Amino acid sequence: MVTRFNRWRGGRPFWAGLLAMLAGLEVLLIPVTGYRYLLVQGIGGIGTVLVAVGLVAAGAALWRLPGHGTALGAVVIGLGLVAYVVANLGGFLVGMALAIVAGSLATAWKSALPA
Repeated sequence: MVTRFNRWRGGRPFWAGLLAMLAGLEVLLIPVTGYRYLLVQGIGGIGTVLVAVGLVAAGAALWRLPGHGTALGAVVIGLGLVAYVVANLGGFLVGMALAIVAGSLATAWKSALPA
């Protein structure tokens, strides 16, 4: 079982996808939990949710479509930078930093499996 997972993980940008999904969840944390003074309502809150959903979807797409890692990595980096503006400083800078690292890993990723 471990070798099967390692084979699956080696054929796709696993860590980039995982970090992108974690970034999306971290950016979404504040609007969902509803801290009294940090809650952003209206169009800003909708933008935050859309960016978070986009990050999670891009992370899942990195796992599902490993051949598109460069394009999806650019999307993740872009969403991370947008999160800085619309999502409480990008999820207190943690979500933005996770997204930028994930996008960088995705754009630099090469398959570990032999061709």
